[in-house]
Amino acid sequence: MGKSLHEKHLELLKEPVYSQEYNQQEQEFSFARVLIQARIRSGLTQKEVAERMGTTQSVIARMESGKPLPSLRSIQRYAHATGSKVRISLEA
Repeated sequence: MGKSLHEKHLELLKEPVYSQEYNQQEQEFSFARVLIQARIRSGLTQKEVAERMGTTQSVIARMESGKPLPSLRSIQRYAHATGSKVRISLEA
């Protein structure tokens, strides 16, 4: 039986190039997870969030992919559409 995706990821993290790339993209991945969690918590589909924002489902899909990072204004509109609040934090 082959390795699980998680096991393979942990193995690859030991390789410097993979680890560096992963760490550089972690912010985007983390941000995408936050958006998706807000949408799921609100019980909405991407299409429903798009309708509330006056945009298309494909725009929401791109926002939730984390690439490129959306503008603060778009984040605020997404938060409003999902009944969420935006909180920005800078950490050491």
